[in-house]
Amino acid sequence: MLRSSSAIACLAVGASATIHYGKCPRYLRLYEFDIHRFMGTWYEISKDKFNIDEIGASCTTVNFTLQPNGYITVYNRALEPVRGYIKSAGKGIESQVTALGSLVIDYEGMPAVDQPGNFNILETDYENYALVYNCQAKSRFGFSMRNESFSILARSQSLSDDLLAQLAEQTKSYLPNYDYDSNVRRIIQGGECEYAPNPPAEFLQ
Repeated sequence: MLRSSSAIACLAVGASATIHYGKCPRYLRLYEFDIHRFMGTWYEISKDKFNIDEIGASCTTVNFTLQPNGYITVYNRALEPVRGYIKSAGKGIESQVTALGSLVIDYEGMPAVDQPGNFNILETDYENYALVYNCQAKSRFGFSMRNESFSILARSQSLSDDLLAQLAEQTKSYLPNYDYDSNVRRIIQGGECEYAPNPPAEFLQ
């Protein structure tokens, strides 16, 4: 049974992930980005395992559809152990205050171009993989904290071990203070997954 839920919104915006003391890092940004080539369906191959909203989720997909008005429809779908297939949809737009490859995604309202991006593409070849990172800084009881999330997305349901190893090393070079080996886990894809990644018509209005 397919149910609507905001629980997998974290795939796109990276909510409820790894929390550490300290400020968000500065990291290398894309020097060019083609939003049209990035559109379409992506399969989540690996993710930050501390994302509490996605614990146990599998068969996770995200679809990006560029609308004539410049906004992006973001449609997530995943299989949860108890609730079955769940879905969520939001809107996105390219941020004009952070960097290329930085999207503002909102699941409750309309995103604004003057907001910092919360879906930051570290690297992509558009046809095979994308590395996605987000970090939100917070202050609690006088201490600086950061909430980090990370995902590897792919155009297919799997990536070769060699490519995954290469992407892991690239991520470590981009984010040397992010504990990739401890934080990142593989997502179950293929097999008995029932895919329906394209957004229903009502989400495209």
